Amino acid sequence: MRNPIPGRATSAGKLQLRDSITFRTHADSATRQRCAVSLIIAVPRERRTSERRVALDPSRVERLLQQGLQVRIEAECGHAASFHDEDYRGVTVMHGFASVVQDADIVVKVVCPTLEEIALLPSRCVLICIMSAFQHLDEVQALRERRITVLAMDHLPRITRAQPMDALSSQATVAGYKAALLAAELSPRLFPMLTTAAGTIRPSRVLVIGAGVAGLQAIATSKRLGAQVEAYDIRRAAKEQIESVGARMIDTGVEVEGAGGVARALRKDERQKQHDVLAEHLARAHVVICAASIPGRQAPRIITEDMVDGMLPESVIVDMAASTGGNCELTRIGEHYYHQDTLIVGPLNLPSHGAVHASEMYSRNIYNMLQLIIQGHDVVLDPEDEIIARCVLLYDGQVNHASIASLLEVDEVPFGGGTHKPAELPDQTAGWLDDGGKSADETRPGETVQKAIAARPQQGSEDTEGPDSAGSVVATAESGSSRNQSETAKRPAAQDEVSAPRPLGAPDDQLDEDAIRDLAALEGVDAEEMVRQAEATDSTVDEDLPRDELIRIDGVGPALQERLYSFGYRRWQQLADMDDDAIEKLSIQLELGDEIKEQDWRGQAQRLVRSRP
Repeated sequence: MRNPIPGRATSAGKLQLRDSITFRTHADSATRQRCAVSLIIAVPRERRTSERRVALDPSRVERLLQQGLQVRIEAECGHAASFHDEDYRGVTVMHGFASVVQDADIVVKVVCPTLEEIALLPSRCVLICIMSAFQHLDEVQALRERRITVLAMDHLPRITRAQPMDALSSQATVAGYKAALLAAELSPRLFPMLTTAAGTIRPSRVLVIGAGVAGLQAIATSKRLGAQVEAYDIRRAAKEQIESVGARMIDTGVEVEGAGGVARALRKDERQKQHDVLAEHLARAHVVICAASIPGRQAPRIITEDMVDGMLPESVIVDMAASTGGNCELTRIGEHYYHQDTLIVGPLNLPSHGAVHASEMYSRNIYNMLQLIIQGHDVVLDPEDEIIARCVLLYDGQVNHASIASLLEVDEVPFGGGTHKPAELPDQTAGWLDDGGKSADETRPGETVQKAIAARPQQGSEDTEGPDSAGSVVATAESGSSRNQSETAKRPAAQDEVSAPRPLGAPDDQLDEDAIRDLAALEGVDAEEMVRQAEATDSTVDEDLPRDELIRIDGVGPALQERLYSFGYRRWQQLADMDDDAIEKLSIQLELGDEIKEQDWRGQAQRLVRSRP
């Protein structure tokens, strides 16, 4: 047994031992608990197939050593990422996984350890890695049995303070870049327009689905290669980001984003409309890059077989979500194959293809996490810190996240004894959420249902959310570098409201009892009580928002009027006040070309406003 830290006492007046993990109640707060362990940091070599990254690069290890911490590395842990053992100055180099983790207090890895590695981890040590827990339930159970404390880097909350640790965003940046290069390599066409003595080559048309960090990077890289790029994301907020990197946003005419950027389920007619519009754009695309994912969940199915059947000969689909099931229903994980004349690619672990820079970015994420939890010569896990409260997946044999506990069929025990649900920034990592499903960061049973009832939208309001072809919906998407903090500051503080579900294919003002019952069953609460609350709330909602009859404008029919309503144009005055930029923007949204100017919607609206009694 190692020696205790000489003479070091806690605020509770007790000596902390190196081999102990103790929780104490501090005098300033009855709920504040702290966990202290000694510090030997181990960096083993990654052993999963095709994993080339390393958890800490030499520059971050040097900083840790300067802080007086002990760091061990396994021999050749960074060789695949071009970091050699001699680059790690001042560390202890060990041979073999068992040797490097022996008696280690903190083990840092890139991805979830294998079952063989877990068996060698010191009991009650702290493991920091990207867990992808829903894909590694056997490993989670093994870690639980060994009472390993797990900090999952993929469970970070979407808040500004967590951005320096946002491993999902940093790795998605590399994945998006590599996906665009892979698509360019596999396509039989050149991406840029070229004017040569043999004639002019037209640029390739690239479609990117999903505008999170990976999708935006794929857009930007494709544009740099010279392709014509368009992109689709269900969120209204994504339009500005898509256009900022040079692409054109596809408008399906479906607006389903609700309060705080959280999504609701699509009605049947909305799903069909979205399917039809996307099918038209896929039919013209030479390359499709799929980048829609749900942290902690299976990827949504967006591209159906009939969509692929309608694509051009020799077109290419690169499905970045292949490892979690794929956005295309024909994707085969880790394979390249042809469906008729379309090449469908399901690459695995794209960030590892850029191992040098991916490792450098991930190393900074890990280093920043270590700075958060290291205080002096101790590791302190403070459950009042929203980052820690959300990242601790396992502690002392208990599962601290509801979604994983549900999959393992065990009870959830929130870290620190209470559910921590901070106000978050919009999650720009991915954001495609299943109908009625739960995200990786679960709320307590019944909380989602009650919030849904409380936030039932008024008829005509602009709720949003989007789907895959089978009815999945899009929530908000992820970002480190791409987060728009200025826009976030303008949003209300409470951003976890959920728009109430509506019946698929039913009128907007009809109470969707079936959807509420399904959601109540999913949350494990009394469905009858939820329906009664919904009925009571529904009766208090205004029947309509103020709106004019836009069909009085020449060129606007009933269908176009509904689309204008969905884009927020409800009054003649709004059209009368449009400047040239607004008219051009609306023309793009409605795909009307110059019709708005030619038919003088602005002038017609001004005359209607003046004639109003």
